[in-house]
Amino acid sequence: MTDPILATVQHSLTGQPLSFNQAEQFFSAVVQGAVEPVHLTALLVALKMRGETADEIAGAASALRAAAKAFPQPVSGSIDCCGTGGDGSNTINISSTAAIVGAAMGLKVVKHGNRSVSSRSGSADLLEQLGINIQMAPEQALAALAQTGCSFLFAPLYHAGIKHAMPVRNALKSRTLFNLLGPLVNPAAPDYQLLGVYDPKLCRVMAQALKQLGVKRAWVVHGSGCDEVALHGNTYVCELKDGELNEFNLTPDDFGVSQMPLSALAGGEPAENAAATLAILQGEGQNAHKAAVAINVAAMLKIAGMGDDLKVNTRAVLELLGSAKAFDTLTRFKHCSQQEVTHG
Repeated sequence: MTDPILATVQHSLTGQPLSFNQAEQFFSAVVQGAVEPVHLTALLVALKMRGETADEIAGAASALRAAAKAFPQPVSGSIDCCGTGGDGSNTINISSTAAIVGAAMGLKVVKHGNRSVSSRSGSADLLEQLGINIQMAPEQALAALAQTGCSFLFAPLYHAGIKHAMPVRNALKSRTLFNLLGPLVNPAAPDYQLLGVYDPKLCRVMAQALKQLGVKRAWVVHGSGCDEVALHGNTYVCELKDGELNEFNLTPDDFGVSQMPLSALAGGEPAENAAATLAILQGEGQNAHKAAVAINVAAMLKIAGMGDDLKVNTRAVLELLGSAKAFDTLTRFKHCSQQEVTHG
């Protein structure tokens, strides 16, 4: 009788795509530590050389979701804003700042993230610098969301099984399917997503994967070399809405803001990026910084059905940034993240 793991590897080596179920079963075994490193390496390389399909990405993500530590309850209407990383742009932490600003605008933002892999400052690095307890338990994360509209789920706390793949990932030192999974395995299973990718070729396949995973509406974006809505050029969008995919391009003018060079968004170490975020939240940040965050929050508002006009949304966000409301959201989020949850 053929070993099913080996059979899946051999199938992938013929150049044939895996079905959703094949990918799900294989990666379920991976996170249980039941796949030999040589077999995992062979499959990851085979998929990478051919190009991962939506079934393969969604099947692997489904396996990781099923194995993850559970979030206490689903939160209707929640949104995540994150990217694959790997774009090499080393900007300020736009999506992490947008999460806090989005919450101040009335969104329910459940950000799933990790420490830096490809940049100098990941979402967890930034939030830690801002005083957020990134290691908060699931109950704390849910309470923070209820009280502030913002929460953070630190990936290693929920996806312990990924450790079994780390030796292979570290040895390969190359992008693989795992680089695509982070934004797809949020344990809170948000209804909406703004998902940035490092390669425009990934927009459609990632949108197809989100559809298979049950996300209601999403934008998968690539902004002129960055995994965010771009202030410095065009943004290619693949939108998932009502089960259909729609592709289009946006420019800063569509948001009612001026195009600015990418150099205006240059980031640094976590402490430097935290200082930039604090300035933005207090309404004192550089115009380019505020505009970059505003257009991403404007997109989030549209995705979540809280405003269809991108220019109106952007103006509303910039107006909010002129007040202390976003900084107040951060202050309350910080407090909630450090509170023990009592069960009465």
